[in-house]
Amino acid sequence: MTRSLRTSFSFAEWPERDRTYWEAGTRKGEIFEPDGRAAHWAEPTRIQVAKGYGKWLWALHSFVTLDPEVSPGTRVTEGHLRRYVEILERQGLSSVTIASRLTDLMEAIRVMDPTTDLSLLRGLVSTLHQRAQPSRNKAARIKPPGEIWDACVDEMTRVAEDSDPLSIEAASRFRDAFALGFLVWSPIRRRNLAALELGTNLRLETKRWRVHFGADAAKDKSALTFSLPDDEEYQAMLELYLIRVRPRLLRAQVASCQMLPQLRGPLWVSMRGSGMTAHALYYAVNRCSSRLLGAPLNPHLLRDCAASAITSERPEYVLAAARILGHSQLSTTLAHYEHASMLAAGNCLQEVIDEIKGRQSHSGGRGVSQIGTSVFLDPWEIS
Repeated sequence: MTRSLRTSFSFAEWPERDRTYWEAGTRKGEIFEPDGRAAHWAEPTRIQVAKGYGKWLWALHSFVTLDPEVSPGTRVTEGHLRRYVEILERQGLSSVTIASRLTDLMEAIRVMDPTTDLSLLRGLVSTLHQRAQPSRNKAARIKPPGEIWDACVDEMTRVAEDSDPLSIEAASRFRDAFALGFLVWSPIRRRNLAALELGTNLRLETKRWRVHFGADAAKDKSALTFSLPDDEEYQAMLELYLIRVRPRLLRAQVASCQMLPQLRGPLWVSMRGSGMTAHALYYAVNRCSSRLLGAPLNPHLLRDCAASAITSERPEYVLAAARILGHSQLSTTLAHYEHASMLAAGNCLQEVIDEIKGRQSHSGGRGVSQIGTSVFLDPWEIS
């Protein structure tokens, strides 16, 4: 087996001075000490930026002598940056990935060595992002949420009618279709999706299922609170999953409607009877959408589908769409408006779906297959 070429230094291999700068920049201060600039970062962000900085150090080591005594910002010269971009290009990375590598480097330098003049690096990052061409056409993969939901309902209905008694394999197919459908109506991030727990952050209160995550569980550090749709079709599929499908995956007895408020444990259960990880859910949703719709729709792409539907049908809800997408680049624009909460954003999406369902019911159609016009919401074009 051929070993892949090395392209990065691990944190333990960083110069000691760099490790000290990083720890100071990511550490929360004591009572009378300020926080580091990255103290508020989520753990995945810290890991990503640290890996990116490790790749920069490895590249420097490959074409110059890496001086462990100089500060991180001192190494950011035009010559070094040119060589670094050349190395990334020789590795066969896409323009989008290269832009991401330089963004990670800029963020690392910003928090490690705050006195550094970042104008050169910031200009390079801006240029790379402007020239970056996605390796896959994201806009072409956007699908109307109603079309996705209809496919999910057809699959869940088919499984429920054709599988009696319900097999583990059939139960997993129903679960995947419902997870995909769940994201149509509530396009949350996959780590929040995987963290849904009955009786804790997902509760049945006054006959309405409500989701609540504290600020520490959200990427933008604001509480995430919303209600699941009261749409009859959605509620029927949710109850079927909780009463019949989920217990089958758990190897437990079928539940009843009266038992719903007392249910506990992970919402998403694997074929082995344990809670599903974010990674497993990601591939389950991709696999299901590929089979039902002919294209893989990952949880993040489903957020774009929702935002496209909202802005296509109701342009005045563009801020709700921005909230669903969670684009930090819109912070300057959004500073002039009242920030919509996730609850309000979710209500906007449900209102759009309900509105189109109403139009279709008058025309004799089922579901919401015509919602949206598949227009990709480009965050850089919002003003």
